[in-house]
Amino acid sequence: MSEKEDEQKKKEEEDRQVEMWKVKKLIKSLTAARGNGTSMISLVIPPKDQVSRISKMLTDEYGTASNIKSRVNRLSVLGAITSTQQRLKLYNKVPDNGLVLYCGTILTDEGKEKRVNIDFEPFKPINTSLYLCDNKFHTEVSTDSSWCHHHFHALRVKYRSIPRLTPFSPLLIF
Repeated sequence: MSEKEDEQKKKEEEDRQVEMWKVKKLIKSLTAARGNGTSMISLVIPPKDQVSRISKMLTDEYGTASNIKSRVNRLSVLGAITSTQQRLKLYNKVPDNGLVLYCGTILTDEGKEKRVNIDFEPFKPINTSLYLCDNKFHTEVSTDSSWCHHHFHALRVKYRSIPRLTPFSPLLIF
């Protein structure tokens, strides 16, 4: 093996370690995040599912959420569902290993609200389907040892945190 190849492999390993650290930090921050009411959506889509079916399900949920009596909670939930629908539009089909989305409004340490939209494809195929609206993100599937602990480095992560007043301006979470 040449010196150049050794350097390349070393760089790839360093990049893998950095990516692994970023994803672990992301999952840890998602696990710790809390919000008001049920405005935090956790959505896990297995590989064989269809984006159109999930979109229809979210449209139905939007109709149901329109009946929430509390104005503040209703608007938060509707905003999270809309964000999830918009995020899902980035995909023509479910990726080969499935898709994990976390969308909602979290409370920061300073007590401010922050809109968060995160989606990623896991390294290994997931055979779990999950849709939950809660006051926290359900990261159990994302931290499942079957693909996460040994394969963190291979997650392809797309992440975006969106400030409350400007719902479509991109910001990195890290």
